Amino acid sequence: MITMINILVIISLAIFYLLFIGRTMLLYKNGVKVWVIGTSSRNIVEKLLEMILFPFLLLWTALVVCMALNVRIENVVFEILCAVPLLKWIGIIICYTGLVIFLWALISFGKAWRIGIDETHSNDLITTGIFILSRNPIFLFMDLYFTGILLIYPNILLIIATVCAIVGIHFQILREEKFLLNQFGKKYTEYKRKTRRYL
Repeated sequence: MITMINILVIISLAIFYLLFIGRTMLLYKNGVKVWVIGTSSRNIVEKLLEMILFPFLLLWTALVVCMALNVRIENVVFEILCAVPLLKWIGIIICYTGLVIFLWALISFGKAWRIGIDETHSNDLITTGIFILSRNPIFLFMDLYFTGILLIYPNILLIIATVCAIVGIHFQILREEKFLLNQFGKKYTEYKRKTRRYL
């Protein structure tokens, strides 16, 4: 039986992909190349990490949908926490909080949104909207969303995936910070002083 929690998880995934794909297509129609993953780094390891991001996201999504639809995957996943309803509702709240942050970030970014580091196109440093509260609101959304899903479906596979995602996201933030410092210099240093990395 599919529960209200499972329905809310599937709806949250649908909202995420609608926002993600919709914004990407809208910018693409306006001549903005959003997808720049794997084009900026000269370091092979960093390039590889960027390249596996999308396949990882698709596999993670498939795993979450299977769990939401009660597809039995005990042979692959060892559950380490009991089903705690309060934990699941906290996970839902965290997921939807993340989605609000994601939407606000997309609006704040405007046409400057890119997936990866775009060294060929220079935009202004965005410090308004949600960027007053966080230097990395999209990455903050991703961390919250992965964590929320983990609380809803606690199992060893999602623990590993969530930890890997959060560590990978942090390293991507560090790379982007280095790029932004080179790109904007003192302006970015001043922004860093006023606004935290996450929240």
